[in-house]
Amino acid sequence: MIRFKDVSLKLGNKQLLEHFNLNIAKGDKIVISAPSGSGKSTLLKLILGFHQADQGKIIFNQKEVNSENMRAIRSQIGYLSQDIDLPNGKVEEVFNEIFHYTANKNLPFSQQLLLEKIREVQLGEDILQKNTSDISGGERQRLGWILIMLLDRPVLLLDEPTSALDEPMKHFFVDYMKHTNKTVICSSHDKEWQTEPIRVISNLLL
Repeated sequence: MIRFKDVSLKLGNKQLLEHFNLNIAKGDKIVISAPSGSGKSTLLKLILGFHQADQGKIIFNQKEVNSENMRAIRSQIGYLSQDIDLPNGKVEEVFNEIFHYTANKNLPFSQQLLLEKIREVQLGEDILQKNTSDISGGERQRLGWILIMLLDRPVLLLDEPTSALDEPMKHFFVDYMKHTNKTVICSSHDKEWQTEPIRVISNLLL
């Protein structure tokens, strides 16, 4: 499904990847738990085409990750960034806007479905009327999780997705990922992710 073939990348004076190889099959669950500054987030951004490798290739569903194929590749990915970059505005309006985008119009989405997900992640319904700039880090992460669950893309790239959550919520989302049929690549230091059947990568300079 996703393959890193002899990939090298240097940013500034730091070598983040050097002749890096990794094969990720459909449905695999991967957590990258390498030290801070080692390139965990960069690995995800290489798949998304936000960075370009100095050497080597990245293959996504038999297509090379490049500008020509990027739109088709990104349409299959749900990406949860570390800072959960939600548009500014009331939460309810932000979700309605996202699901009116052309790429998302055919997805099942309704106010009732959104409310069900909000209750599922133990948020109050009043969150819908809050502005995204006024919510806490934990609320923001849970809204990000709701968004990628509703977008229902086959591949999930998660950058420190549970860092602002309490222990019960961390276990909730890790359990969700363990049992989904999606392909999951997660960058996280949280110990909850280091459990079967999730494969742990602790060193990117291999």
